[in-house]
Amino acid sequence: MKHKYILALALVMVTVFTLGMNTYAATSTTATVPVTLTVSNEYRAVNVTVPASLPVHVINGTVVTADNAVIKNNSKVSAIQVTSISVTDGAYKVGDYENFSGKQTIALKINGCPTKGAGKLPITKNAFPVISASGSQALTYFAKVSGDAPNADDVQAANVVFTISIVD
Repeated sequence: MKHKYILALALVMVTVFTLGMNTYAATSTTATVPVTLTVSNEYRAVNVTVPASLPVHVINGTVVTADNAVIKNNSKVSAIQVTSISVTDGAYKVGDYENFSGKQTIALKINGCPTKGAGKLPITKNAFPVISASGSQALTYFAKVSGDAPNADDVQAANVVFTISIVD
């Protein structure tokens, strides 16, 4: 029985000390509240198909180019546009299409925009308009090749670099 009184006294003491702690609480407190930030950037990749090559054939002195080259916009939501074209030397030097001359030289005219030499092709928005989502644009190109071209197959005469951007 004595144990019951000791246990009861201990519980009373714990209760008293617990109540006393509440009475001694501070008059102000601080709280840390997290700020959650969510940033959603829409990833818009350029999804386009360009020709694997722009073939040029010289057959008995006549230059022949493909008539089925296209740029295809594979996006279903974003429009695109060709914003820059560069033509660099390959096995041949890139020449001036309008004033063509030189040995082992090739010159191109793509959608009416002629090369002046290696480097950026002066393009216009009329020649390369906006291509709508799921749309395509034909590439009409012509070439001039110097008469000293030896008989050869699949010579990488020059390189065409298309820069294509999403239109907002």
